[in-house]
Amino acid sequence: MRVLGLISGTSADAIDAAIVGIGAQPQLGVQLEAFCSVPYPPALRRRLFAILPPNRGSVRDVCALNFEAGEAFAAAAIEAARHAGIDLASIDLIGSHGQTLFHLLHADEGESFTRSTLQIGEPAVIAERTGITTVADFRVADVAAGGQGAPLVAYVDHALLASERETRVALNIGGIANVTILPPCAAPAGVRAFDTGPGNMLIDECVRRATDGRLEYDLDGRIAAAGAPHGELLRRLLEHPYYARPAPKSTGREQFGAGYAAEVWSAGEALGCSPADIVATVTALTARTIAAVIPPRTARLIVSGGGAHNPTLMRKLAEAVRAAAGQGRVAETEFADAYGLNVDAKEAIAFAVLAFQALRGVPNNLPACTGARHAVVMGKIVAGRNLPRIAGACFASARNAQHA
Repeated sequence: MRVLGLISGTSADAIDAAIVGIGAQPQLGVQLEAFCSVPYPPALRRRLFAILPPNRGSVRDVCALNFEAGEAFAAAAIEAARHAGIDLASIDLIGSHGQTLFHLLHADEGESFTRSTLQIGEPAVIAERTGITTVADFRVADVAAGGQGAPLVAYVDHALLASERETRVALNIGGIANVTILPPCAAPAGVRAFDTGPGNMLIDECVRRATDGRLEYDLDGRIAAAGAPHGELLRRLLEHPYYARPAPKSTGREQFGAGYAAEVWSAGEALGCSPADIVATVTALTARTIAAVIPPRTARLIVSGGGAHNPTLMRKLAEAVRAAAGQGRVAETEFADAYGLNVDAKEAIAFAVLAFQALRGVPNNLPACTGARHAVVMGKIVAGRNLPRIAGACFASARNAQHA
């Protein structure tokens, strides 16, 4: 089956689109056919940031943006097919993560709350514009079952990256960094995955402040390389309670977004840090908090996400992993490309896989990683005009999966 995966991460800078061929016999197999990243329309991105934490938007804003984002995701799907020279009608299914607006998993002190998560990018719009059956809104089924609704890519890491001989850690450095720990021969219940804390998000926010908004990210890690981590500021940042919280756990812009960046910036200025020093410090923070959770006997650290393109971050990560390992074996760092998973496309590929399994009725969360009470089928299916064409194959595949 040919599936198109769509995702926009916590940085909300672009929509990643991956077209993949997926088969399930004798085991799950994935072949990347095409990938492109389509920038958000600038006006839509500005409106998104106007309601993302710490800002607050109205119900009217959320209602309108849900459909506007749906149009943007549909346009990204169409552009991905055009860019690759692939007939849109040959795509059987779309899996869309959407754009996270809020991820409410922990209450502030004295506050009552219902665990919840909200992603926008209306799938009915995607299905209507493309004619393709669309699976979306994956996280809510896991949250309804008592889980964090994250990290979801662990399911795909386990299916595609686990080894019979060695412990591997799959690391994705997006706006938030997350790891999947894969012991040798691990059953799903033996996999562990969680968000380690900020990935690129805090770095990006500090770069915007350091450059008065001229830059959106630290190109090639140049700003961090020009500064030096400030020991006292880094020590304070490492005391954030999130890092000591046991897994399963996940985080997002609510904890480590623009509001937190403002606090970090003020603290850095009070300590006499230069702008480059602050960027260097939050870059070291990302590296240190990732390295702290890498098991000592890990053989391979498989990296994906935008952070893989930041050489200063990657150097600091290697240094932090060596320091954390002490006299133990240091994990060999590799990029996900070595395993057929483009470092930029991996998460879009993952949501194509999750959609494929949802359509087959196959549970596609890992409760050991998300904290859900049981395995669930994640994803809401919106019929496209192609549903009659794919229905027969889908139902046959589902029957095979049930009897496997």
